[in-house]
Amino acid sequence: MVEGIEAVRARIAAIESRLQALAGRDFASLLEAAGASRSVAPAFGAASGLSVCERAGRLEAYMRSHNYNPSLAAEARSFVEAADAYGMDWRLGVALAAVESSGGRECFRPHNPFGILGRDFASFREAVYEVNRLVRSYGFGNDIRAILTKYNPTGGEGYIRTVLREMEKM
Repeated sequence: MVEGIEAVRARIAAIESRLQALAGRDFASLLEAAGASRSVAPAFGAASGLSVCERAGRLEAYMRSHNYNPSLAAEARSFVEAADAYGMDWRLGVALAAVESSGGRECFRPHNPFGILGRDFASFREAVYEVNRLVRSYGFGNDIRAILTKYNPTGGEGYIRTVLREMEKM
């Protein structure tokens, strides 16, 4: 028990030291610099500045123009609503479907455009909600790189870049 308390005290001391080093710094510029290092600008939920209808329209147009499975493209609004419900980036699910199943044209399992192993879904809508629930459960918020590393641990940097490029197109 004493060892645990000492470990907590050491962690608190380390955090206090970091806070003192940041004292007087301009946090807005620190946040801006941190955001500039991201590969994809955050565009989740209302923070994107677009309504549900506008985002769904963009996704549907994107999916149709990229020859996604028409039944999956018809779920554009579900992609947006599920992402909003779980606080995720509204482009992530569509990008995962593009990479994992060529836009739902080559599903490994029924109604599973995301490559979620061992899962059959009754509908694409159910799968869309499940992929958002799953990536939210990782606990990384909208850190897309961390999400993708856990989602496909063997994919590496090439997989991450491919998904991020898809997201940037939307």
